[in-house]
Amino acid sequence: MNVILTGLRGTGKSSVGKVLAQRLKFAFVDTDTRIEELAGCRIAAIVAQHGWEHFRALEHQVVTQVAATDRHVVAAGGGTLIDAENARLLKTHGVVVLLVCDLSILQRRLALGSNRPSLTGQSSAAVELAQVWEVRKERYHAVADVTYDVSAESINVVEDLERKAADIEALLHQASYFHTG
Repeated sequence: MNVILTGLRGTGKSSVGKVLAQRLKFAFVDTDTRIEELAGCRIAAIVAQHGWEHFRALEHQVVTQVAATDRHVVAAGGGTLIDAENARLLKTHGVVVLLVCDLSILQRRLALGSNRPSLTGQSSAAVELAQVWEVRKERYHAVADVTYDVSAESINVVEDLERKAADIEALLHQASYFHTG
């Protein structure tokens, strides 16, 4: 059984995922990192040089590899599970956790800087996030087995990540995806 984290950019799939993997004693995999390793360059460069279609083909290759694993927490790129085949592959041996967050908080988090290419070509990150959420939210909810809101924050990032990972672990146990013992 794997745990697949999905959601918009900035929801903390990677940072929460690493802590959750430690708690569960699972390995951690970030599909975007795997894609960059496969391509030998950053995602922004892949998209700039070859386009989104090429990126999605690499993503599917990585998903196929990851889907064959067990006992992994997988931080899936924000668009990974929008593809029906990717979702089917990952759900075969995994539970999907949708991380949701207030858009204004995501805007602030993403404004801190990143190496992420635009998804819509909009000049405003706020407009882009709202548009991407509108396009993806129905699919996210349809694919998700569990939803968790990561909006709450405090001044202590480490404690926040630990609390969020513990909450997600508890949700997985309550929903009987994992059995204590």
